[in-house]
Amino acid sequence: MSLIGRRGKWVLSRLYRRLADAHRHFGNLYGNANEHHAAVENYTRAVLHDPAYTLAFFSRGVIYWRELGHHQRAIQDLTRVLELDPGWSEAYFNRAIAYRMTGQLSAAIADLERYLVKGSDEFWLVSAERQLAELRQEMGEGEADAAES
Repeated sequence: MSLIGRRGKWVLSRLYRRLADAHRHFGNLYGNANEHHAAVENYTRAVLHDPAYTLAFFSRGVIYWRELGHHQRAIQDLTRVLELDPGWSEAYFNRAIAYRMTGQLSAAIADLERYLVKGSDEFWLVSAERQLAELRQEMGEGEADAAES
């Protein structure tokens, strides 16, 4: 039997989330990769204590692609978010960016299209439309290059 009950694990997961948020803040403030790595470690601890802690998976996924350049890890975390909560529109948007950075353009397009259906933030909707148009153009150019070969 665990020394820490269910409630205790929940409390610990939230504590690690707060620690991670603090590290992320200082990493963003100072551009310090060590703070971002510390944030990832604390988000990891949070999801170990609460494997359904969607917000921790989301936050860690965003740090992975945006701050640390670990795009495949970001895709994994953001996919987990969508498994837990398929309506989390921001996860589609962020996963699309991670897909784009790994060259998985078709997957990026599919996620941006989902974001356009589910998203509600006007700024990000405009950004998604712009990125979608860019990706479609890139895909079209790639097809034209392949046809010429």
